[in-house]
Formats: sequence, C-alpha cells, structure tokens
Amino acid sequence: MIEAVKINNQIRNMTTIAHISDLHFGCEAPMVREGLLASLEHINPELVVISGDLTQQAKRREFQAAHAFLATLPYPYLIVPGNHDLVENNLPERLLFPWQKWRQYISRELEPVIHEEAYVAIGVNTARRVSLNPDWSRGSISRMQVARIRRQLQTTPTTHLRLLTAHHPFWLPPMFAHRELVKRGASALQAFQSEVDIILSGHVHLAYAQVTQGVIVSHAGTTLSNRLLLHHTNSFNVIRGDRQRLSVELMEWGSQRFRFARQQVFRREDAGWHQQH
Repeated sequence: MIEAVKINNQIRNMTTIAHISDLHFGCEAPMVREGLLASLEHINPELVVISGDLTQQAKRREFQAAHAFLATLPYPYLIVPGNHDLVENNLPERLLFPWQKWRQYISRELEPVIHEEAYVAIGVNTARRVSLNPDWSRGSISRMQVARIRRQLQTTPTTHLRLLTAHHPFWLPPMFAHRELVKRGASALQAFQSEVDIILSGHVHLAYAQVTQGVIVSHAGTTLSNRLLLHHTNSFNVIRGDRQRLSVELMEWGSQRFRFARQQVFRREDAGWHQQH
C-alpha cells in the first residue's frame, strides 16, 4: 500500500511539456496544423513551449495567422521569437521597431518566465535585429541575459525542474556544424551547469537531444511548415519527468497524423545529466 502511494505521488509530480518550434506561418501546412492540435489534445501537456520562428517573413498577415493559432491552444504556453520574426526587407522597421508586430499579435514579453509547482520555464531572446556577422539570422546570448537567468534561478526551489527556451542552438550534430551555435553559447552553458536542466531550442529544423556540459540540449524540428530538410518530416517533442529523470519523445508526422518515433531518457547525477542507454 505504501509503495502504491509512492508511485502515485511520482506520477502526480511528473511534468509533461510539449515543445514545438519553427511554425513559419506563411508556409504552414493546414493538415499538419490540425494534426498537431489533435495530438496535443491527446497528450494534454501542462505547458506548450514554442521556440521561435512563428512567421516566415514577419509579415502582418503571418503574425495574424500565428495569433489565431495561439488562440486555439487551451494550454498555457511559453513563447520566444526567432530570427524569422524580424522583418528582413524593411531596414527602418527592423532597426527602429523590431518587435512591434510581435508585441501587437503574439506577446508583450520577449523573455517570459513561468513559475509552477513543479517547474520553472524561462525564455531568452537570442534573435538580434543587427549583428557584426553578415548573416543576421545567427543568434546570440549576452552576458546580461545569462546573469538574469541565473538570478531568476537563485530563487527557484532545488526540487523544481528548470527549463530554458531559446531559438538558436547550443549544440549541433557535427554534420550541421556549419549552421553555427548561438554566440557565447559555450560560456553560457558553463554558467548554467547545475542550474539549468534542459535547454529547448529550434532554428535548424532538426530534432535531436544531447547532453553537453551536464545540461540537456533538446531541439525540435519544424512542426508546421513545408520548409523541411531532406529525409525529415514535421515533428515536435514531448518532455516528461522531473529533476531526477527526463524523457524526450519525438513525435513525427506520417499517415496524416503525428506518431511516436523514438524516446531518449536522461538521469541527473552529481555531475549533471547523463543519457541512459
């Protein structure tokens, strides 16, 4: 009887989060959109994390379509912008009013924070309106942002799962290294050791999860758009667990619905997180 109570408590304390990314309204697939909503209804997540690139070209009609989609979600959500959410062909708007449409249609916040009983979810905006890099799609995390995140975690109970959401990658598979990591990502990861459990990101339209410097880096593919990598399909991730054990489940689009594709399991030890094989 005591063992049954312990198991039930563990089930109640397990957090379920859906991680979707790179929706790219403007080139979204309507059937996939409806399939996502049906799949989320079945999963019933406590939180939906959306890691940027809601739009394709940051046009007003694309933001309106994204707004309409968000209005259909019956779940709390945390959302950060991506590089595609900054207009590319209107330099005055990009430089002077970069987030005007985002704040009008999506959220007043660029870096939201959600505190719940079992977890804290923190958003960080890694998209930049201008950069010294000629490719302005590259992302960056500043020392001030890292310091802010660490301050926010200082008041978080040690038992709470700690999630950080950004658009740009903190780790890449070797064959995608040309896409480049978020600037200052390595020093940020070092600062986040033992403080952040998992970083949720997107940008490269590729789904994977990897432990680096004791932190789980989990990326979602493009969930709704037709901008697919060769031999890849639309996908999203489901994260389940707590500060001791986390699973990352990949849901892939096929046969007109999202289906379970694979699962990776991670456990936290004194030195940080490790993948369980």
